[in-house]
Amino acid sequence: MAEMQEVTFTDLLQRPTETVEKLKSSRRRALRVHRRGTEDDLVLTTASRSAQDDQLVEVATRLLRAIMSDPVVRSSHLLDLLPQVFPWLRFLPAGDRIEFVRELIAVWDASHDVDSPAPVLQLITEWRNTAQVYADPELLKVLRSEVIEDAGPVSAPDATS
Repeated sequence: MAEMQEVTFTDLLQRPTETVEKLKSSRRRALRVHRRGTEDDLVLTTASRSAQDDQLVEVATRLLRAIMSDPVVRSSHLLDLLPQVFPWLRFLPAGDRIEFVRELIAVWDASHDVDSPAPVLQLITEWRNTAQVYADPELLKVLRSEVIEDAGPVSAPDATS
């Protein structure tokens, strides 16, 4: 994927015509608008490009739903294909891979209803973290071991962190 060009928020405000020309000439038809003093930059794109992106996501979602709704296709192909999308799946036990797919289907549908990708991304992050534990035999052993004794009191978190 082509790297997104950047402009500053000041550029957008003080040189809007030049900024729009830069947007039109960019390969991705999008610019990252860097805002000083804030963590959240903006992405400026054309309405037509945004609509195309939305259509593409909708097509991909429909395709994935169709695959997931067909038990034969899902059972015989989806589990073979997902490691190409999520290579870390290889570290999960077979039963957990199936559980990931079930949860992915359910959360994807629910996320569509609330019009937010955040729950799907959270689910993927949680399962990737689980795979990281399985990938590290020492960590897995520690986490599977029983806690033998209390480690003592825990200090209050530092409010400046």
